[in-house]
Amino acid sequence: MIVMSLKKHFILFACFMLLAGILSSQAHAYTGITIVMSTASTANLTFIKSFKKVLTRGKTQALKVTVINLSEVDKLTVAENSELVIALGVKALTESSKLKHTTPVLGVFTPLPTFNRLLYKSGRRLGNFSAIVLDQPYRRQIGLARIALPKAKSLGILLGTTSNRYEEFLQDSAEESGFSVHLEKVQSETALIPKLEKIFDRNDALLAIPDPLVYNRETAQPILLTSYRHGVPVFGYSRSYVKAGALASVFSNAMHLAQQVAEIAVDTQKKSNLLPPPQAPKYFSVIINRQVQRSLGLNIDDEHVIYQQLLKLESKQTTKVTN
Repeated sequence: MIVMSLKKHFILFACFMLLAGILSSQAHAYTGITIVMSTASTANLTFIKSFKKVLTRGKTQALKVTVINLSEVDKLTVAENSELVIALGVKALTESSKLKHTTPVLGVFTPLPTFNRLLYKSGRRLGNFSAIVLDQPYRRQIGLARIALPKAKSLGILLGTTSNRYEEFLQDSAEESGFSVHLEKVQSETALIPKLEKIFDRNDALLAIPDPLVYNRETAQPILLTSYRHGVPVFGYSRSYVKAGALASVFSNAMHLAQQVAEIAVDTQKKSNLLPPPQAPKYFSVIINRQVQRSLGLNIDDEHVIYQQLLKLESKQTTKVTN
């Protein structure tokens, strides 16, 4: 299933690449998979374990899986020999983008803007270079806000220098969900709090959109404290942001991503051998900060109930776009 909320982000770019003949690379079969990681982090190790498990369950044992660390740079040449390379994290994807361009490379744990920069800088082709980006679909985030707060009328959104390109899409998606939308553009960190005050004064909730200028380690506490002071909930974009004090979020963990990547690996081997365009996480979970919920006096359903409602909502959205 194509995640429709990211489709608009990629469609113009993909069309340009197609017209330029970029996707005309030759089919490239592979018999093994190389996973490249920069560190043996918990997330990376969980991904690897889950990925291998899914492949075994799917009876695709012919796909040999080799794991190498970036410290073993000399072994990267092994990855060029007719294998699919799965790069875990930005550093791993950066190094893997330097492999010969006939080697299929699929990134994981990488934000969309970073992937786009690497695609352009490396001169690689979309058919052999792709990713499951970190960014959750905006429609999914907006859908969560609508389901959690069915009586909410207005939604505030702060846009920084990276996220402001999605202004029109966010506006349209939020209005489709029945929200009136108040957008504030932040050009510098000094302007953040004044813009934030406007958002909280005029809206029922704040939808956090990933942007390094607006949401980072230094700004997280001021944003959440201002939220508490105004009694207005924040819908985050990650599990950690909810644990820090946002009301709720959708998120995809290493096991979710491993499932999706395994499906792509198997499907790619069986069909065209070309990687699909970059896509958002297909599998996800919902997390609610119950302490924040109680402090705001809100009544919100169980995470599993909301998750099922989101699945139904996304199914309707996909059908609407397809029809």
